[in-house]
Amino acid sequence: MRDWLDRFHPLLLCLLVALILRLPAVIFSRGYMASDDHFETVQIAYDGIQKGLLNDDGTLRWERVAPDNIGRSPLYVLFLFALMKLQFWIGITGLDAMMYFIRLIHALLSLLTVYFGMKYIADSTQSRHAALAGGLILAGHFLMPYLAVRNLIEQVSADLLVPSVYLAYKGFHSRDNRLLMLAGILGGLSWMIRFNTGLAVLPIPFVLRYQARQVRPALYFAAGGLLVVLFSGSLDIQFLGSFGRSSLNIMERFLFPSGPPPLPQPFWIFAVLILGILIPPFSFYFVGSIFNRTTLNKHLVAFTAAACFFIVHSIITHKEERFMVPIFPLLVILGIVGLHEWLSSGKLSAGHRKFLKGSAVAALALNILFLPIFTFNYAHRGTVDSMVYLSKQSDVRLYLVDRTERKLLAPYSYAGINTAMPILLDRWETLDTAAERVNWFDSVNYIVVFSDTAQEMHRQRLSTYFGEMTPVYHAPPSLVDMLLHFLNPRHNHTNEAWVYRRIGDYSIDK
Repeated sequence: MRDWLDRFHPLLLCLLVALILRLPAVIFSRGYMASDDHFETVQIAYDGIQKGLLNDDGTLRWERVAPDNIGRSPLYVLFLFALMKLQFWIGITGLDAMMYFIRLIHALLSLLTVYFGMKYIADSTQSRHAALAGGLILAGHFLMPYLAVRNLIEQVSADLLVPSVYLAYKGFHSRDNRLLMLAGILGGLSWMIRFNTGLAVLPIPFVLRYQARQVRPALYFAAGGLLVVLFSGSLDIQFLGSFGRSSLNIMERFLFPSGPPPLPQPFWIFAVLILGILIPPFSFYFVGSIFNRTTLNKHLVAFTAAACFFIVHSIITHKEERFMVPIFPLLVILGIVGLHEWLSSGKLSAGHRKFLKGSAVAALALNILFLPIFTFNYAHRGTVDSMVYLSKQSDVRLYLVDRTERKLLAPYSYAGINTAMPILLDRWETLDTAAERVNWFDSVNYIVVFSDTAQEMHRQRLSTYFGEMTPVYHAPPSLVDMLLHFLNPRHNHTNEAWVYRRIGDYSIDK
């Protein structure tokens, strides 16, 4: 093993592994994971390509949300818009085609977590083996290639948070104020892209002040972060109407929530999630080693950033699994350096060492099993594929989306840049009104049905209004869609879709 390691550079090897695993995800991992990584990011940017990025008053166009009520910094949407505009200039107009390049850019961006994560481990442990182990986990954990190509602001935030923490660590130990300021800039970007990541960034200057016993390192880090906050706040003036509007909106919604409160979840849900994702029983050793006193003292910046983020998210009522994404790479880094310290101390008994090795092998085997499932996961395949099919048809006048079975968000941006906005059918009674008014009714020549089990019922009922319809496309669920539906059919739908085309012109004679 040592001879093999000496022949290869661990950093280059892990970067190569990460890239090789992410390229299939770029090609095959289409769709979106949660509504936020399409409807609050991609769709806003693509609408800017279709309809123009700005309203008449120069503020940002954001679906049906008024500019002064937007709760996100424009930074990431502007980044996506720039990537789309670049492709539009060279003749690529369809969103499905654009997303290959966008996923590739995100895959390359995610390599920052592998590079700086390994640098952190190597610098702090002086162990090539520890750096290699950490790099391979960051590169090849079964969720990493999949998350790497998503448009989740949580993931993009993580890609910038790891370099920020490393540069803060490196700048403190080398007394390099330029690195500390750069760390603050990257931390500020991470914070502005995902506001909640501020819970991990804000403690860093205080820890630097505590460790250095002087204020200068903290001031350099804070100055770098402040530059980004001022820049982002100034963007809000241009695009949202006032300085720092997006951040103020987020804080206002947190302090004065409107609408029904979310169902409370137990405070320990994120702890269970992290232990499960890191695969028990190995995860118990992995996470437990972080709390070694030596590890805490040496890595107080990284630990405090992760701990503050985790504790506050565990306390607040609203919890979603993706909220932990920004600190997941940090937990991997801390777990590796913690295990290295633990194993190097000689305090681990022979029995524990044997069990740890066995659990690590089991975790590796399960990771290899899960890796292709997630890497090739086409999430929400039915909803996206049906729209992509429409984008390839030259005769689409107007299409209707039947979502009467459940109010499913339709990613209509995939239907093409020249395709009109769909008619969204949420209640059958709407068709009676449409048939009487005959406004858009006769223009509809394609119908998309979202149904898990009753598509024939939908077809028959629709045919009483629209006349004869022929099925032209079936968008099946992906493997993961089916697995999630099998595990929890009540909350996880298959997202299947059927596309029908009307035959001839037809109107109802009331």
